[in-house]
Amino acid sequence: MKKEEFVDILMKFLIVLALVVGLISLTMNLTSMFLERKNQPELVDANQNEPYVAPQEEASVINVLVSGMADYGTLAPEEKDYSIRLIDVKNLASNYDIRAFSQKTLIGNEVPTAFGDTVVGAGFNAVALANADSLKLGKEGVDTSLDYWLNSGIHVAGTNQSTDQQNLIRPFEVNDISVVFLSFTDVLNDTLPEHERYLVNVYDEEKTPLIVADAAWQCDVVIVSMYWQGENKGMPTERQRQIAKSLADAGASVIMGNAENAIQPVEWIDDTLVFYSLGNLVSDSKEEEERLGAVGAVTITKTTLYDYYKKIELTNPRVEFLYSVINPDGSTISKPFNLFNEGDLENADAIYEEYKGVVHKLDDSIRIGGLQ
Repeated sequence: MKKEEFVDILMKFLIVLALVVGLISLTMNLTSMFLERKNQPELVDANQNEPYVAPQEEASVINVLVSGMADYGTLAPEEKDYSIRLIDVKNLASNYDIRAFSQKTLIGNEVPTAFGDTVVGAGFNAVALANADSLKLGKEGVDTSLDYWLNSGIHVAGTNQSTDQQNLIRPFEVNDISVVFLSFTDVLNDTLPEHERYLVNVYDEEKTPLIVADAAWQCDVVIVSMYWQGENKGMPTERQRQIAKSLADAGASVIMGNAENAIQPVEWIDDTLVFYSLGNLVSDSKEEEERLGAVGAVTITKTTLYDYYKKIELTNPRVEFLYSVINPDGSTISKPFNLFNEGDLENADAIYEEYKGVVHKLDDSIRIGGLQ
């Protein structure tokens, strides 16, 4: 074969080879584009012929108010209208979605049910019943109190009439945010009967965090009322802080603490807001210190994306001080400090500054006053 013929054949072969390679490459590219288009989500609604709109973030908000103890124990039985006792607190609490308090005296036993009607009428919608004196009148006292509260229309926690009732987690929903309200005491002045240990929710280092974790799994927000010993009234004890850390780690969002007539600091533990002690919401004690109290507030936002991702954020923690002013007739009215009249409390400004310092001992960013 001549050299010219060989070159001519080789060139034709190379041209054919190039065409084959090009065709294969084109085929693969077209196949790849087809598969990519096939696997892409549909961007046009076939029925409406409108562009597809991606899901947007949705935000739900609740404002939470937590308060101290309703410690009314010497009301005259013939007094039937207690509404004046909490009229100012009612106005303060009216802008909040959840309004929780602790009840010390036993409704229907130590104090008439009319007082319970007043607290409910003031707008409170969650009551914590676990405290050191929950069992002072035995099972009968627990049952009578619960008979009232369970029919009051508000959320009840802390004491129980059966083991099944004690084990029941009861979520409720506010503004598309699910909430569980729990109540425990670390101190109980009377011994729980062995066969009726369900009567009062006593804090247990192993079991209680598991209960809180179960509640946190079932809902968005867990509010825990915690009654505990506070020997050093200006600061939480090491025991209080250990319990608070355990509850926070278990998933508590807000801890509403009470350490017997004390106002104590407010602290963040990671994303959990801890009010260590809020004193008394209302008290008829003759001791000035025991008539002091506070309410705490926080805004909780749930952000939801794609119907499955959610984020819970607590913001704007704040505190307002209260004082139960004694009237000439011997009754008392619980008043925020900013509504005081002349003579309601001697040295009120100095007392306000003192307790402002107490609240700020662990976190001076907590806002004092201005609750609306």
